Amino acid sequence: MPSRLLDALLLAMPLPENLETWRQHLKSQLPYPVQGAQTLFIGEPTLVIVAFQHDQVEVFFPAIQWRHHDIHTAKPRSQGVISSHDGTLEQLLALVEETIALRLKSFHECSFCGSRCAPEVLGSMQGEPVCRECMKGRRVLF
Repeated sequence: MPSRLLDALLLAMPLPENLETWRQHLKSQLPYPVQGAQTLFIGEPTLVIVAFQHDQVEVFFPAIQWRHHDIHTAKPRSQGVISSHDGTLEQLLALVEETIALRLKSFHECSFCGSRCAPEVLGSMQGEPVCRECMKGRRVLF
């Protein structure tokens, strides 16, 4: 995942007009919270990551690799690249929507409270998925 320093450095280089238009469209039109500048983190928890570069936009599926029950590393997977030269806003929106739909399918229901949660916030109690809120103070396996 791009760093905040890289994001800040990229801000110094303006995007081409069509990519800036796409970025502004995503920030203002999506029905999810959007954070970031050159790299947009869409949704809470993050449903999709959209990284704007000088000549392209890359869409990522947020993924986590667990190293231990409480130590993880972000390992987003690329879902595709849209070129600023021959791509369109419609192609970008379709790729973002497909990635969001795929991400939402990865959510599971907590067997205690019933809320749908991202896989990175779920653990397991007696073989059943349980969210971190319901696990507080309990002995659990991740």
